[in-house]
Amino acid sequence: MTDYASPQPAAARPRRARNWLSLSAKTWFAVTAIGQWFFVVYILGFYVPRVSANGPKGLEGTHLPNGYIEGDTIGNIAIVMHILVAAFIIAAGQLQLIPAIRQRMPKLHRWSGRFYMGASVLVVLAGLYLSWAREAAIGTNLQSLGTSTGGVLVLIFVPLALYAAIKRDFAAHRRWALRLFMVVSAVWYFRLIIFGWLMTTGGAFMDTKTFTGPFLLVASYAQFALPLLVLQLYFWAEKPKNKAHKTWVAGVIFACTGMMAIGVFAVTMGFWIPRVFT
Repeated sequence: MTDYASPQPAAARPRRARNWLSLSAKTWFAVTAIGQWFFVVYILGFYVPRVSANGPKGLEGTHLPNGYIEGDTIGNIAIVMHILVAAFIIAAGQLQLIPAIRQRMPKLHRWSGRFYMGASVLVVLAGLYLSWAREAAIGTNLQSLGTSTGGVLVLIFVPLALYAAIKRDFAAHRRWALRLFMVVSAVWYFRLIIFGWLMTTGGAFMDTKTFTGPFLLVASYAQFALPLLVLQLYFWAEKPKNKAHKTWVAGVIFACTGMMAIGVFAVTMGFWIPRVFT
């Protein structure tokens, strides 16, 4: 019979807690990688053929609100850039999170990181222009403000992550780079939130025709605030002094990852795959 008063099990508990926290992070990454690559396939399979064949006019008739506006050259170029560059940003972001690449291919890590930061800034600036220079076809100004707030955070986190890397403060660089990844991924998280909600509730507290409602207003801010909050919990639980909290933080991450998985399934099977292959 195991002696639960012996020091060995007590010493093993912190190690198990660390393992659970590490496993929760790896599970989050696996679900994120799968979901984001499905998003890349959707962008490349649905938008690229249309834009390649007809230029910005190829966005006419898609589900995008104000996707193409006759005579609005700047806006049309901005939305094409906003959509297509996003695919390469997602791919570069995945490279940044793989430890083997950071350790064994540092040049690839640095150059993909530079591209990720620079392209994210360009895409955010294009998105801000589209949000406020064009008349909104759906949603409200408060919803646009939520999305724009996430964009502004990208513009803040990029120089902070870059400065930490230049100073060779790699611990700080890691934290800011992960925060940047979360806010850059906000548009992806938004789709998971919406389609996961539609699948599980049928669309309660939202009007799918006008794209308004209490839930959509909350989702406009949750798309970046919730990932940042969970990430901050993870940073906090990583500290040696917080040994007792690692297990429940791991549980929070597992729960959030489970909800992400529902969203990935809902948007992939209900929207991305049908639009690419039909």
